[in-house]
Amino acid sequence: MKGLCVYINAGKGHYVPASVVSEQLEAIGVDSALVDFFDYLDLHFLERMNQRMWRLMLRIPFLEKHLFRSMDRSGWGIRLFTDTVDRMRRKKLAENIKAARPDFIFATHPYPGTVLSTMLHRMGEDIPVYFYSTDVFSAPMVSICPYLRKFLIPTEEGAGRVKAMGQDPESIMLCPFPLQSSVAGQPRLTKAEARRRIGLKEDMFTLQLNLGGEGLGSLNLLEDILKEDLPVQIVIIGGLHRSTEAYLRNVIDSYSTSSAAVEIRGFIDNVSEYLAASDVVAGRAGINTIVEAIYAHRPFLITELVYIVMHSAEYIEKYGVGWNAAGDREKQISIVRSLVREPGKLAEMDAAFSKVPIEYDARALARMVVEDAASLQSQ
Repeated sequence: MKGLCVYINAGKGHYVPASVVSEQLEAIGVDSALVDFFDYLDLHFLERMNQRMWRLMLRIPFLEKHLFRSMDRSGWGIRLFTDTVDRMRRKKLAENIKAARPDFIFATHPYPGTVLSTMLHRMGEDIPVYFYSTDVFSAPMVSICPYLRKFLIPTEEGAGRVKAMGQDPESIMLCPFPLQSSVAGQPRLTKAEARRRIGLKEDMFTLQLNLGGEGLGSLNLLEDILKEDLPVQIVIIGGLHRSTEAYLRNVIDSYSTSSAAVEIRGFIDNVSEYLAASDVVAGRAGINTIVEAIYAHRPFLITELVYIVMHSAEYIEKYGVGWNAAGDREKQISIVRSLVREPGKLAEMDAAFSKVPIEYDARALARMVVEDAASLQSQ
């Protein structure tokens, strides 16, 4: 059996689950190709347009909230995009399918999920497309499609929302969350052990500030901690856009006498060690980062919230495993200040993590897809 795992290059949120599932498919004996959607159909000019638009919206959350919501709810954008790609690249898709003939497609972004399943349907091809909702707690309207074999999502809340949005209930399937190997199955370390391993101060309250894959996250919380002179060790990870890095260096230099300590680590591979070393994870509400923090029993402080993942805030507050302080600087610094002064509050929160009903098992997700695809072949 052969599988095709398709993602788009927009930070790490779509690449990581596609990569993890592709690895697990190989591990259970299924040939798997991992491809970028725009590469696969030779649509690099559209990829550049998509990346520019997305980065612009990340820089201007107000624009993202209103423009993306309008486009998503109306549905005209995905219809136009699908029809355009179909006209321009149907021959290319037919050539790719003929050359490699996958038994199924696993997609982690609405573009390959909706566009490929629609194109295959129009072409009369019976290759099943499985869409995994990386948004976990919901999904954008552009991912709702009648031609998907299965709409895979890890939470009951998310499943209920996509059903209400119009996805065929028969196609919706609860699935495990595909943790990346740098988190799944790693030994549980104490905070002191983890901090020793990655070269941090062992006895200092530690906040992981995640700037996201594009490196466009806000540094307001960092500046407020330095300004207030809190004894906090701030570890900055994720992408570092040039303008972000320049601003970051300037902020650190401006508060060189602060009791806070700042460590700039950028992209990291040993995610589990950084999670274990942290008391709190903070930043833009990236779904992978939030769910990995929940897995590691580390509360998440949302400092920025884009429209597409707004339901993540409801989820962490519902289960008591974090705080939504998006855009509220005073609330953010108040939470950090309170935890530094009363660290026992973190211990009180710990029991809440075990009550979060998310299953973590990338291999089980891979098997789920393979078994369903195999059942179609046997009919």
